[in-house]
Amino acid sequence: MNAPDLVAIGHVTWDVLPGALDERSAGGAVAFASATASSFGVSAAVVTSCADDYPIADIVDASARCVRIPSDDTSTFENRYDARGDRVQVLHRRGGDISVGDIPEAWRSPDMLFVGPLTQELPVDCLSWFEARATCVVPQGWLRSWTEPLPSLVEVSKSPPAGMSAGWDICVISELEVKRGSLGEWRESSRFLVVTKGEDGADLYTDEQREPVSVPSFAGMVEGSGTDTTGAGDVFAAAMLIRYAATGDAKGAAVYASACAALSTRAPSWSAVEVPNPEMLGRLTG
Repeated sequence: MNAPDLVAIGHVTWDVLPGALDERSAGGAVAFASATASSFGVSAAVVTSCADDYPIADIVDASARCVRIPSDDTSTFENRYDARGDRVQVLHRRGGDISVGDIPEAWRSPDMLFVGPLTQELPVDCLSWFEARATCVVPQGWLRSWTEPLPSLVEVSKSPPAGMSAGWDICVISELEVKRGSLGEWRESSRFLVVTKGEDGADLYTDEQREPVSVPSFAGMVEGSGTDTTGAGDVFAAAMLIRYAATGDAKGAAVYASACAALSTRAPSWSAVEVPNPEMLGRLTG
């Protein structure tokens, strides 16, 4: 298998809503990352574990671009929302683990590496498996815990997991995954830490300055944005990785990624993922 430009590794998912457990939407950080790469014209490959009924063909342009570790189940999350609008998750099923032996040799030195664990399916030091020019991690799956047997409510830690590699170029987390006092630890995980804040944009922390750079939100500038925000953070992370790899400008890449994330929320799943053309980006940035 030829080396792709971008390798995305982690679980794909089925997402369900309370009271409609038979109505499934395909998701997962790596699925959104692959869809974003396709919009950029970047060749992407996915390494995942799921059941054979998952629509892999929707996220990769050729079967040779996906390694699927067979599993009886696909990781399945039920998303509930409390009175404040915060998400509470229930894990119903889980795919299999992913190991270094599952990665094709030709894929271990990609131009870009995107890692998006969802259910502890990857070890926290998996960065050592690769020699990539630019790397990005969305570590949410390393923060989750649950009890067996499934289904189970998911608990979320707000500190970096012990042993997490510290050599990432970009790490993207939600403000809900940071507790008071853990920001310093998170900053040590990467050269560029992004803390997303929904409609309030994001904060970009660099290893060169103490105070964050404010990244604007484009939610109010895109018609129809906010229709479905599932996966917006994953689109942000993938778009920033691709843009940063092309330009070396982390701040510019983060602003660009924010515009891409807003565009992606106009419709469910990854159907609205779109790269803003120069005219659109100019309009969004004023």
